[in-house]
Amino acid sequence: MAVEALKFGLLAETAAQLNDLSELVSKSGHQVMYATQASKGALEQVPDLDAWAVRLDLQHDKSALLIDKLESFEVPVIYDDIEKYAELGQSERLKRFAAKIQLCVSGSASSIDGYTKADEVWVLAASTGGPEAVCRFLKTLPEVAGVAFLYVQHLSPQTSSTLHKALMRSTTYTVLACERSRPIMEKCIYVVPPENQIELHSTGVISPLADKWLGPYQPSIDQVMGKVARNFGKRCGAIIFSGMGDDGAGSCSYMRGSGGVVWAQSPLSCAVDAMPVEAIKSGNVSYQGSPENLARQFVYGRHIPSNLFKKSS
Repeated sequence: MAVEALKFGLLAETAAQLNDLSELVSKSGHQVMYATQASKGALEQVPDLDAWAVRLDLQHDKSALLIDKLESFEVPVIYDDIEKYAELGQSERLKRFAAKIQLCVSGSASSIDGYTKADEVWVLAASTGGPEAVCRFLKTLPEVAGVAFLYVQHLSPQTSSTLHKALMRSTTYTVLACERSRPIMEKCIYVVPPENQIELHSTGVISPLADKWLGPYQPSIDQVMGKVARNFGKRCGAIIFSGMGDDGAGSCSYMRGSGGVVWAQSPLSCAVDAMPVEAIKSGNVSYQGSPENLARQFVYGRHIPSNLFKKSS
């Protein structure tokens, strides 16, 4: 599906990076209408644009302010700074950049191959015993329009490919890694990596960060739930599946307070019940059940007020 020529704004740390982005945009068939280096006042007066291409140092304090400002423009933002383009040839760089435009711009405007940007984002949180429980949930769950999942599973980098294969055998949802910036699309499962943190943007884009996860868990369920709640509010939820420890329990209150929903796998159906038990103890879990019952409730009852729920086995 072709993308019509767009008017781009460019934001980068250096003049060389701006020139590089300008070349990519132009060779992708689009126009550069505005370009500026990153500074606190860089985005105060900008023309009407269709999209932004951005390359920022995400470790710098000013970057968070600039990202907030960019996202207030309500046009797609292509975060290009996390790609290791120095390792790629020119043709591959151009191919990847054009693909980002196709996903971010066409996806936000209408749909891509029948998929649209997600209206709801749910966290599937798990540790020990989690893959089996999550696969049972997904095997029971039909495709639900408008919903995307972030799967946060405690694991080592060496087992990531095995997890991906297990998920793909269990669901018709598209299973995606988070190795680059992507729009969060309906009917997709985004597997959060153990190696590095991810960032979520209010434009509906998920991006990898260079930072390692804080604390004892990789990836951190608490950190992901907090980011999802902050960006999606009433349009988000989390399901805490089987696992050791208490990861996730610390963010249950924040997610509920932001308008989101928290469910848990029923302890009796868990291989290891510590994580669901700790989440339930927080007082914020509105429904609990087996993976199969969670899937059925998700289809028909995720928007029912929590005081009408009954505990399921």
